[in-house]
Amino acid sequence: GFGPRAFRVPLAPAGGAAMTAAAIVAGAVGRETDHHERRGVTFEKWPFRLDISVEYQDWILVAMSLFILWMWSMPCVCGRLKSSFAKGFTRWVYTRLHVFYCCVVYATLFTAMFVIGVLPDWTVDEFLEYVGFCVEWVLRYLVKMIFSFTILFAFFIVFKLRERVMVATGLDHIRLFRFNLSDPFGMKVRRRPMEVFVWKVDELRSGVGKLMKANDIFVECYLGGNETVRTRVHNNAGTGCTIKESFQLNVDEGNPSELLHLLVKDQSLVANSEIARLVLSTAELCGIEDQTGKRRARFSYSPEYFVPLSLSPSGQIWIAAAPVDEQLDEESMELMRDDDACGLGC
Repeated sequence: GFGPRAFRVPLAPAGGAAMTAAAIVAGAVGRETDHHERRGVTFEKWPFRLDISVEYQDWILVAMSLFILWMWSMPCVCGRLKSSFAKGFTRWVYTRLHVFYCCVVYATLFTAMFVIGVLPDWTVDEFLEYVGFCVEWVLRYLVKMIFSFTILFAFFIVFKLRERVMVATGLDHIRLFRFNLSDPFGMKVRRRPMEVFVWKVDELRSGVGKLMKANDIFVECYLGGNETVRTRVHNNAGTGCTIKESFQLNVDEGNPSELLHLLVKDQSLVANSEIARLVLSTAELCGIEDQTGKRRARFSYSPEYFVPLSLSPSGQIWIAAAPVDEQLDEESMELMRDDDACGLGC
């Protein structure tokens, strides 16, 4: 292997020729500098010399360069840290930056001269030459680096603002892939059916572009891996209407953070527009079920059986939830037996 001295090889050409040239130069340097036996730490010259392999000397210089860069960037680095020492140092240094950087200049010169002095195969001229090679390489590829960092920064911004981007594109409530991490491992998912009742909506604002016509309202529902369900369209409903419809959904109780989206929309000729929305987690939906469905033996479309919830940005929706019994009751079984008997008689 070879260390940072490989920077002497031009980095622009790509392919086998460049790698071969680098190997030749590295081999030549190795034969030139490692022709004698290394003796480790020697004290023939003051204060001492590190008579070690050239590669290790190279990496010592790399560590020294990183240490010098760290000294010069200490005010910026400590300003980002949250420890009490870093905050105290930041407050102290920003009122004495001229003194701090004068001290850093002297510390840089002392560190560089001392480290280069104890390395027998390096001189100040060679070190400055390789620093120039490194700066030249950085400037040569600076445009590509800026372009790459710009792409990464754009992806970072999109990731940080992904929720707003999804809302702006209208995809925040749509699940593109119906996939659960427990599916490949054969783990049981606690899904059970639940019926959601929508009684009415009121206090709605006008839909986008509706100047001469009242809203044509319908409700659209999204929950996890369930298919999209909708109520019928109530024409000329205006700011509110009575829905009196329900839909059944499979609820995953093992994922209480899964979201239920109820969208109140206005039907138009080209595309439907969203008027208001309600977002509930599975845990909140189960709480509404416990309040309106599990503790009531009777049910009717009246205020005592429903929960009014505020819509965003404006409006109100009345909903209720109840568990679905998948087992047929006795009355249904008797009707089915009567149908079978009639079929046999015919």
